[in-house]
Amino acid sequence: MAFIEEADYKVKIREARLMQVIEEDPDLLDVAEETAIQVVRDALHSRYDVAAIFATTAGSRPKQVVRWVMCLAIYYLYERIPDKLTPERVVKNYNDTLTTLNDISDGKLSTELPRLANADSTNPTKFRWGSQPARTH
Repeated sequence: MAFIEEADYKVKIREARLMQVIEEDPDLLDVAEETAIQVVRDALHSRYDVAAIFATTAGSRPKQVVRWVMCLAIYYLYERIPDKLTPERVVKNYNDTLTTLNDISDGKLSTELPRLANADSTNPTKFRWGSQPARTH
């Protein structure tokens, strides 16, 4: 089952244009979506429960994640055609999405997605306080 539904794309791109870009081959859409999902997973995996996020369906899917995946997938679809035919907003949406995901990954931004359980509570980091004894010369 795909995370992005066919109706979701209609918000971002007209169906006729989408069919033209993918040359009516739905497998290309699946590959672009899988690639986009992996990019989002990679950005979120250290802080957020990506398994829970991508297990959601229909109306329970986080809207921002749906948007990120769609922006990335549409950009990946447009990689197949000449640059001059790619709308500027597709490139801008892609760049904005990557910036947001990188900021989330770096901890500069947070989002209301399900967080990972605190791994430190089950496997605490060993940290040593103190210093070397003072030298006596």
